[in-house]
Amino acid sequence: MNRERALRTLGLEKGAQADDVNRAYRALIRQAHPDAGGSTVVAARITEAYHWLQRAGAEPPQAPPPPPQPDPSATDKDDDSYVLRLPPGDIFARLVEAGHQLGEVSYIDRDAGIVQITFTAHNGVVCQLAATVVSMPSQASRGEARVEFTLDPLASGEAPPIDHVVARFARIFQRTSL
Repeated sequence: MNRERALRTLGLEKGAQADDVNRAYRALIRQAHPDAGGSTVVAARITEAYHWLQRAGAEPPQAPPPPPQPDPSATDKDDDSYVLRLPPGDIFARLVEAGHQLGEVSYIDRDAGIVQITFTAHNGVVCQLAATVVSMPSQASRGEARVEFTLDPLASGEAPPIDHVVARFARIFQRTSL
């Protein structure tokens, strides 16, 4: 883990202070803890990020992290959805991380499996991409979940084609790892 990834995992920006880290950790772990109906994997990642930041202090890492390896987790693709071979909790955590790389994560609802990302498209239009993790019983038994996307412009102008945005987001998602 590195400082940037630890901060993203906790939903924080560069320059976050120790109080910000503590507040973010407490808020996230309350929702993600298995005793609250959350995922042990997600709770472990939140705790790992928190402990990493506690040990690291204010100093950023000196060496750049190795480049992430592509993840061959996509099994089925439509223009506005993917079926992924990962547990829903892992998918959700990686959606949040990828969202931070695409733009600004503007809304998270872990219970509903929704992540909304505000970003500026290549044509200059500010848009909002919503990614929803949909776990069907037949998929869950195979360790899979579907991620469905919607795209809306937030300013005047047209949003780019959703398949282009989803493909771009998928490339970012495949480079993420928690």
